Amino acid sequence: MGRAAASYPVSRVCLFRTITWILILLTSSFVSFYVGVWTGIGIRSSGSGEGPGGKDGTVSSPQNLAELHRKAEELAKQIVASQLDDLCKKVSPAIPKVEPHTSPNNGGGSPLFSESLSHFVQGLARVSKGDLMQTYDLGVPPNANTENLDALILYTTKKALPSNANTTSAARHEDPTKPLPLLSATTATENCDTMNVILIDNLDNTRQCFALVGEQYRSYHVQRWMRRPDREGKLDPKMPLKLTSRGWTVEGRQEFNAPNDLDVKLHQERLLTYLSEVGDIKSRLRQTLEKMNVKTVVVMTCNRGQSELLMNFACSSRARGFDLQNVIVFPTDLETKELAEGMGLTTFYEEKLMASIPKKEAVEYGDSIFSEIMFAKVLCVQLVNELGYDLLFQDVDMVWFKSPLDFFQDESLPYFDMYFQDDGNRQLRFAPYSANSGFYFARSNPKTMHLFRHFLYSCDLLGGWYSHQSILIALLAEHSSVTGLTVKIYSKETEEFPGGLHFHRKKEVMKNIMSGHSNAYIFHMSWTAGKGDKLKFLQQLGEWYLNDQCIGKEAHEIAGTESGAGFKNGTLSSNCCSAEPIFKCHYRDKPSKIPCPDSPYTVKKPGESADISFW
Repeated sequence: MGRAAASYPVSRVCLFRTITWILILLTSSFVSFYVGVWTGIGIRSSGSGEGPGGKDGTVSSPQNLAELHRKAEELAKQIVASQLDDLCKKVSPAIPKVEPHTSPNNGGGSPLFSESLSHFVQGLARVSKGDLMQTYDLGVPPNANTENLDALILYTTKKALPSNANTTSAARHEDPTKPLPLLSATTATENCDTMNVILIDNLDNTRQCFALVGEQYRSYHVQRWMRRPDREGKLDPKMPLKLTSRGWTVEGRQEFNAPNDLDVKLHQERLLTYLSEVGDIKSRLRQTLEKMNVKTVVVMTCNRGQSELLMNFACSSRARGFDLQNVIVFPTDLETKELAEGMGLTTFYEEKLMASIPKKEAVEYGDSIFSEIMFAKVLCVQLVNELGYDLLFQDVDMVWFKSPLDFFQDESLPYFDMYFQDDGNRQLRFAPYSANSGFYFARSNPKTMHLFRHFLYSCDLLGGWYSHQSILIALLAEHSSVTGLTVKIYSKETEEFPGGLHFHRKKEVMKNIMSGHSNAYIFHMSWTAGKGDKLKFLQQLGEWYLNDQCIGKEAHEIAGTESGAGFKNGTLSSNCCSAEPIFKCHYRDKPSKIPCPDSPYTVKKPGESADISFW
């Protein structure tokens, strides 16, 4: 059948071969049958005197028998030919017409694919998903419970196929009876000069398809199409497919809106101030950082409403013996500046840039106050990074068990430009990294400097996107593609950096932390709506070290002096910090250092049992 047959689908090739042998067998059988029948008649006629020749016995001569045999064979062939013609007409639709095709790049198809696909498909192989992600650290947090799943490697040229001839034959599916080969990640990619990785999931459980278009101007973005209304609305199978933002959910919610006029105006005013003052700001900040005499900086920012959490971080760190000389706080108001300095922390306050930041704490994640505070989180990191310092940024709702700087400054740590705690939230707007923007380490280099400048210039999206987290993740993905920025997310399944996800959903992880049988470096009280609950949860974890008389107070009220007196060198620490954790029970169904059976439950979900206790 040659090369033409190789372009048929496998099932049709097998069908064609089977039918060919059936036709040959039938032809032989029919001819033999009819010749035998007519010959037998002639023989019987010679013995009885009866037959087609009549009673005169003329058919019994050798000449007449030969003529009879010839006529019988000719008649049999005519009958068989007619039946074969009818059979072929019934079978012929199963045999596709082979269209000639010459590939401009590779040439030669595979039994697995038609010739028309050979310009970008020359073979397939399976690789264990875990093996692939361990061999090539993609930086993204791997999904749990997928150890037995495979990834698919598609080879666009024969030269990219593995070197072993048997493996190559299997990858090209030259023997249709054998499955695609399962290879190690190293073997599967040994001849790949480049590798494009596409991350696929279907959390929405839609009828999802992927279109791979070869011989086309390449793109490093995935176009998303969805059946939906033109302007707004949820997925509708009756509608035609339309090009769609990746932030458009199947429920019809648009996560990534363009900024409105008010957000743009506010951001332009902030940028104008920043660009006008940035030279002087950097000069003063550099002097502050040089006095700290450190190579890596822990960056924090805080407003008056969150100051108790900042003070608790300072108290808990000192109780464990940590030296906080690496920490610099960017307060957004004078009250917080005095409190931070009173706790012995270095501060840098820039009133012109922080004047628009509210002093009150956010009521919940994503509200207007929360979004305003996010600008300070972007600004402080951008300034320190651009001055050439590696930095650890962290929120104030944090406690340290071991110094995280020891982890990130370890020379054996695989090199990435940035490292993040896994947020654990797998919503569409946090894809593909689910990076927690409240705890991350960033090296200072041209790639991260470009990222943080872009981040600062994109803060007009804060109001419409509710937080700087989704903006940062979108920029991480883009800069990874454009500049080769390398990003590592420490999976929620690892022990080093637990947070709110573990507090609310991972009972055994929390029990290990509270019993001291954990490798955790920090605990981040994320996934919690407001300061009130954060404070209560930290208290019953046994991680609250701030005395009651310092909660909700300004520095001069704590010290009993006039406002504006100045409180440097940790003068408030002796009044505010407890040497031992201040434990309080609040909720019986949330993690606690000891059982809290007499405490109330948190708000229960409909249908949830009223007898659920953490212990």
